Amino acid sequence: MRRFPLAGLALLLLSGPAAADTPATTQWILATAKATGRGGEEFVSSLRIVNPLSQAANVDLTYLAQSPIDGTFSATGDNGAAPKVRVSVGPGETLAIEDVLGTTFAGQAAPFGIPAGGIRVDSAVPVSVLSRTFVANARSAGGVPGTFGFSIPAQSPGQTVSAGETAWLPYVSSSPSASSGFRTNLILLNTGTATTVARVALLRGDGTPAAPPRDYTLGRLSAAQQGDVGASFGVGGAETNLRIVVTVRSGGPVAIGASLIDNAISSIAYIPPVKLDEPDNGAYGWVVTQGDPALASAGRLDIQNGVPNFMSGLLVVGCTSGSFLYNFLAYGVDSGITPNTTFTPLSGGGWSFAGSSPDSGTWSGTVLPWVDGSLFGSLSFTTLATARCPTATTAYEFAGSKAVGFEATP
Repeated sequence: MRRFPLAGLALLLLSGPAAADTPATTQWILATAKATGRGGEEFVSSLRIVNPLSQAANVDLTYLAQSPIDGTFSATGDNGAAPKVRVSVGPGETLAIEDVLGTTFAGQAAPFGIPAGGIRVDSAVPVSVLSRTFVANARSAGGVPGTFGFSIPAQSPGQTVSAGETAWLPYVSSSPSASSGFRTNLILLNTGTATTVARVALLRGDGTPAAPPRDYTLGRLSAAQQGDVGASFGVGGAETNLRIVVTVRSGGPVAIGASLIDNAISSIAYIPPVKLDEPDNGAYGWVVTQGDPALASAGRLDIQNGVPNFMSGLLVVGCTSGSFLYNFLAYGVDSGITPNTTFTPLSGGGWSFAGSSPDSGTWSGTVLPWVDGSLFGSLSFTTLATARCPTATTAYEFAGSKAVGFEATP
């Protein structure tokens, strides 16, 4: 595997994963519509595209039409050849696109018979995108025309659910009545070009299953929506504290979300996904977070296919004659170099490690994942005895985040 020189360590440490709301060059609007709901609601979607930079943004919009879910829970509409529509957003400007399916994608809105679907957004420069889906024929209690609806922020690649990952949707409700209580619609968008299988489970507040899980199959770049999830899964009574859990078993990544609908008045709210971001396939920069400030040290950790295979650092070690720098290099079994360190999975997640080098000393410690995909852990380093410094053991605590991503090894 290609290694970055330690001289580039500062770049690794200054970089990190983008925040969820940071403008992006590739992102997805989970759902848009120009459709009539089961209560006669006229759903319409609009977009706002913000260009925060000082150069114009050419933005390509690709409509990923929704396809029906059949009796095997498959939605196989293929959007691989969906055409793009280019729009331009000037420096520092916001572009408003009203009724995006009825205007920008007029004539393309229902190739599979459903006037709804997702939108892929590609731009040469980062932009921010927010959609709003609303009921255009709403009325107030006094009969005054108005609208009500919900906004859906675009999802960046880091917010989608990749193969092996799990995400969930809280605040899910179900009601056996069509005129009271709430219903929840699950929205799925396959952002990948391969057929995808996603396992969907419905859990109660105490974590027990409300119904057996099922697998949904999504075609290439296909969008789907499971209406009234509770009824679909056979939940009989009124439930207001359910949770949808989605695990992508193959293919993907998949963007997910849900709409919560008041059956009495058709008001709707958007439910965004939550997921644990597992550290994987990348170079992580780390710095010492606790201990003697004079022993400040930093390094790098590589993870490939879910397992650490390389760890390095410039370690400051104190002894009776002063403080000295040691070059710490730990190679795992898949590093491409003769291994000198064993990384062992821990039952609760993360890894322990232990190794040695005849040139520097011995080491051991732990690497633990945090919920946002970052890492923290401990390192104990014991030097070899030299003329300048007798044997010394120094303990470090460190934390770090991904700076460079790697492609998975086939």
